[in-house]
Amino acid sequence: MVLKKKEIIAASLVVLIGVAGYLNWSYQDTIKVRDGESYIETGKKLGEAQYVNAVDDQEEKTEEDGEKTEETNAENTENNEENVTETANSENYFEQARLNKENSRSKSLEILNQTAENDSFDSEIRQKAGDKILAVANNVQKESEIESIAQSKGYSEICVYVDDSEANVMVRKNGFNDEDAVKLTAIVTEQLKISAQNVKIVEVK
Repeated sequence: MVLKKKEIIAASLVVLIGVAGYLNWSYQDTIKVRDGESYIETGKKLGEAQYVNAVDDQEEKTEEDGEKTEETNAENTENNEENVTETANSENYFEQARLNKENSRSKSLEILNQTAENDSFDSEIRQKAGDKILAVANNVQKESEIESIAQSKGYSEICVYVDDSEANVMVRKNGFNDEDAVKLTAIVTEQLKISAQNVKIVEVK
């Protein structure tokens, strides 16, 4: 059977809705975070629970380039300190992050529900939308469980986003280091039964 144009569009929405939802939440405010003495993007991966040091990428540069980089970084750091959103440095940052996540999910679920309940769509497409709705509900539950466990271990400021087989963790803790990254990664992998490579941890300061 040949799918109608609107059915193809609906199918695409079902497939992409999870990705779009995360991107809307994750990059809504282009939040900057610190890694050591440098600002990094929120999407910086810690890999196999290894803490990333932004200066490692500069080791192979020449001394001249290094000096230029230091000057540039000094200027950028000064500018970033002025431009970093107030939200990222305020005490209600994680509350706002959760609100952004919930709003994004709400919009995604609205589209999925409309697709699942629309009789004009192919039954397979409606089923996929229904399955995605259930998956979102399960992800929300897992996020809550991971956050609760992490908070019980001393990570009081934390926000987790789960989508399929990947997890993104935003956390703020004084003296955050490699050991903390390993602990959080262990919590996530245990709860989700996924590889550490699929866990992204970002320290927020």
